[in-house]
Amino acid sequence: MVSNLNEIQLMGDSERLIILRKRLCMSQFQMAKDLSISPSYLGQVERGELPFSPALKARINNYLEREKEVDEQDIYSHI
Repeated sequence: MVSNLNEIQLMGDSERLIILRKRLCMSQFQMAKDLSISPSYLGQVERGELPFSPALKARINNYLEREKEVDEQDIYSHI
């Protein structure tokens, strides 16, 4: 599982974001909801119409870290 957006090696952050979203099997709407941003903003960032801000990168990395912690708790809760 990806734990940091920078682990995805592509041309730019927008491409990394698209690949990450697809790897997570999420729609733009689902990911935007989980990141507490609007779906239109996410779409504009993915299309390169708006810059990929450091704040968005931080939100994504925080989201991934939270998901990783939840996955680890699920693994250990069955032992």
